[in-house]
Amino acid sequence: MNANKEWACIANCDDLPLREGRVVTVNDREIAVFNLGDRFLAIDNRCPHLGGPLADGIVTGESVVCPLHGWKINLEHGNVQRPAESLACVKTFATKIEAGTLLLELASGTQSSAKQLTRRTEGAPI
Repeated sequence: MNANKEWACIANCDDLPLREGRVVTVNDREIAVFNLGDRFLAIDNRCPHLGGPLADGIVTGESVVCPLHGWKINLEHGNVQRPAESLACVKTFATKIEAGTLLLELASGTQSSAKQLTRRTEGAPI
């Protein structure tokens, strides 16, 4: 295991509204970032059911509910909690804060290419 972790600066913490999701693209991968108040959590932006945009879901406790079909995903571990607990899950990413900036841990050997935070607009293609 590589002890040297790589981190991408993805957002100013003040730009992430409480209990809402935002999308950041890192290395051509959409990642949903959530501000839970006491910490920030990041997961793949696509629901394992039919690929719904999880950043647009409703945050409940430490979970997000997919806006397409109501699947409930745990934000900390990425496991599906509803419709029934299953082996389906989404990838989670470590985050940390430095000087008010949120950083996302990258996989070993990747290069950072973080893009602007976005929130999908209604009617935008999924």
